Parts: sequence; C-alpha cells; structure tokens
Amino acid sequence: MEDSRTTTLRGIRVITIAPNLPGPLAARRLLRMGATVVKVEPPGGDPVHAFPEWYAALNNGQHILSLNLKDEADRDQFVNLLSDSDLLLSSMRPSAASRLGLYDMIQQTGIGHVEIVGDVENPEAPGHDLTYQAQAGILHGPSAPRVLWADALGGERATTAALEVLLARQLTAEEDPQALHRRIGLKQGAQEAAESFLIGGSAPGQLLSGDAPQYGVYQTRDGWIALAAIEPHFHAVLTELLGKDRETLEEQFARRTNAAWIELANEHDLPLVAINRPTTDH
Repeated sequence: MEDSRTTTLRGIRVITIAPNLPGPLAARRLLRMGATVVKVEPPGGDPVHAFPEWYAALNNGQHILSLNLKDEADRDQFVNLLSDSDLLLSSMRPSAASRLGLYDMIQQTGIGHVEIVGDVENPEAPGHDLTYQAQAGILHGPSAPRVLWADALGGERATTAALEVLLARQLTAEEDPQALHRRIGLKQGAQEAAESFLIGGSAPGQLLSGDAPQYGVYQTRDGWIALAAIEPHFHAVLTELLGKDRETLEEQFARRTNAAWIELANEHDLPLVAINRPTTDH
C-alpha cells in the first residue's frame, strides 16, 4: 500500500477516539500529512483487532493509549491530552457523547472536533456501511459488498473536515466552537458516490455501463482485462489496432494472454489493465 508522507501538518497533534474504519482511515491520512496521532482506545480495544494485519495497517505510527473515559482518573488524563492537542476525531452517537461529557470536555479545552456519525440528518439512528449502501441504492442482494464504500468515503470526508477545522483555527481570531466543529455522515458519503449510478450514467446502454465496446471487461486466454478507451484518441487507437465492435474485440482479446495485452497497451498508451483477483479468500 502506498505510504507517501509529507510534512504539511508537522506540529499538529490529533487525538482520535474513533474506532472501526472511517476514523482510523482519517487518522492515517492525517498522520501521512505529518500530524502526530494519539489513538485512545477503550479497555476492550478497537474491534478491528479481530483482523491483526488490517489493524496494523490502519494504526501504524500512531501512539496507542488505553483509557476508560467513564473512569474519573482516566477522563482527567484524556482532558489533559485534549488541552495539548489541535484536533479530536470521534465516532459515536451524540447522545453517547453527551453522556460521556465529551462536548463539555471539548468546550473546556477549545480543541477542534470532527464528529463522524452515520447520518447527519438523523445522527441517533443506528447503521453501518451495509445499511448506508443499501439506502443509497447501490447494494445488490443477496451478497454483501466486498468493499466498504460508505466507510472508506467517510474516512475521506472526515479528513477533509479535519483540514477545514485546522484551517479555521488559523484564520479565526477567537476560538469559535461552530468554526472548530464539523459533523460528517457515512450515509451522505454513500449517497454522493451513488449519484452517477442513480442518474443513469452507468445504466444499461450508457457509456459507463460496460455495454460500449471501448469501455468494459473482456476475457483473455488466461484471465480478464478491463478496457477504458473512452476518450476519442484512445478509441481511435483501439479501433486501428483491434477493431471497433464488441464481437471483434472479444475474439481478439481471447487469443492472447493478459501479459501480452498489457505489453501492447503500454506500447500504444491504452488504458487497459489486468483484473487482479483477491489474494485471499477472506
């Protein structure tokens, strides 16, 4: 996995109490921008511990502390952390945050806050990636999705919100709680991702549906390739080399191996790649 780090956020300290996936994805992005990240986990740990390799990938480079925020001594330690930091990431329902006294701690310390919830319009409603994809209209039963799109996009939205808050800290002369707070929803991220599908951009017969010969999936002699020669100059090269209609392309691609087609694509600057299969059955 690519791990290109910068120093953009050097000197910034982020505290995160956001387990599972969106929060850790955002924390990792901020870490790679140069921030110091302190992750506070409850005594039971992060549920992603069930997948040690995944947990390590998400949390590498972070300082991990175990604190019980319902315990007075641990809560005092947590407030001290907030006082010396720039940004807090959290992911819990507002009612749970209120019971914990989190909003009071944030107001007391003046720290910036990015709050990850399931749905900004109804933040108390329970849900997870599966339900948000279902509500967005991009879930096709009976199988569950292999990629957690709502969670992944939530992590990106949380990162953007974090940068907004950090910028607001610099631009706002007085610490304004409204300027230093953002609430992002996983459901909203899934809905935005679904727009092209819902408006028909990938509906049957449309260019992005895979029906067009120059944009789709083809079987080769030893596997499958994905071809995306949408732009006219790519389409022209494809037509000159292999043909124009789908039947002709299917016959051509079936004759050679993935490696041969990748070599030809590189030679002629065509957007064509092999379809990688998962390396695990998980």
